Amino acid sequence: MSLEERIERLEAREEIRTLVADYSMAVDDRDVETIESLFTVDGIFGHADGSAVMNGRQEIVDFYSGRLGDMGPTYHYPHSHKITFQNENEAEGIVLAHAELSQEGKTYYTGLRYYDKYEKANGSWCFKERLLKFLFFMPMEELVRDGLCQENRKRFPGEGKLPTDLPEMQPSWIASRK
Repeated sequence: MSLEERIERLEAREEIRTLVADYSMAVDDRDVETIESLFTVDGIFGHADGSAVMNGRQEIVDFYSGRLGDMGPTYHYPHSHKITFQNENEAEGIVLAHAELSQEGKTYYTGLRYYDKYEKANGSWCFKERLLKFLFFMPMEELVRDGLCQENRKRFPGEGKLPTDLPEMQPSWIASRK
């Protein structure tokens, strides 16, 4: 790879990291217009287990327009970010993240990973696909007591205890338990 190509790759990596940060801030700021601009027209957003999947930018906008109105303040913060380039216009990424959400008079806390596919279109990097896998999603007081020691750590408001994606559904975790 030439020096120019390496510099372009570094710039692309930084643009993708900015995309991820912009998403977090847009969700927290209830800026649905910005969320819309961050996805390709045929983008996909949802839970990796298939329980909630939005296909296309308009479904994503409709989801966020409704979902965010049900919440109080939120705070999304991405941590480590692994980016793998397929070519100069496509990449994949995994973002380790946490979020704090206020819903139904409680503070919920979640640990999750975003499994992303990025596409460069019209000179800008966008989400082609953004799927979530959860380590936990529960009221803060449950997490503090012994939340990570419990099974079924997804506790979405009004849905009861649901199986978690991480680490129990990962092939390496399953193999380690045999």
